[in-house]
Amino acid sequence: MKIDLHIFTNSTINSPATDLITQTCNSFFKTFNADCPINVWYDPKPNKEKAELYYKNLTKKFTNINITKSLSDGYIKAIKKSQSKFLVMLEHDWEFLPTITNSINDILDTIQEDNILHFRFNKRKNNQEGMDTYLSEIQSKNFSYCKTPCLSNNPHIIQKNLYINQALQYIKLSKSSMGIEQKLSTVQDLEGVIYGPIDYPPTINHLDGRSLYE
Repeated sequence: MKIDLHIFTNSTINSPATDLITQTCNSFFKTFNADCPINVWYDPKPNKEKAELYYKNLTKKFTNINITKSLSDGYIKAIKKSQSKFLVMLEHDWEFLPTITNSINDILDTIQEDNILHFRFNKRKNNQEGMDTYLSEIQSKNFSYCKTPCLSNNPHIIQKNLYINQALQYIKLSKSSMGIEQKLSTVQDLEGVIYGPIDYPPTINHLDGRSLYE
């Protein structure tokens, strides 16, 4: 199944180092062994003093880099530009954990068969906490997952055409990292899923690349 990897990055307190985004990218491929192109979406803010050098360092590691005005700007453009059916949406400061035991093909097969809009990996145990105000466990052909009303920015996979039809209209351009999950959380009819059953342990770890300037 055709899939694209989209990594969203910006110039933070860590710039111009590329350690975080490299670790994130390597973690994805180590976990899933996926054969897919890498698309980097780069916002020069907020650390503008290091932005040019960070961009230069990015070009040494990635071939497809797109300059954006914000996270939501890059997110919208990634969806509209991509020709693949499935899109991995990954900010630059995450790592995947060994608790993910299914292949990328298992996951994409489940997304397609169950017509899933937004498939997320959880930084917490799968329970009713934070924006996951209600969870219901589903047993699919390949593994169990939990339905949730929360379409978080945390690492996730979307089914492009379904997302365009049901969710894209609610995303708003913002100059900051806002504009995606904050807007989607107000739409009652939208539903996503989380990998694993109720009480399943975390499947991702936040490396915390947030800028001190934000």
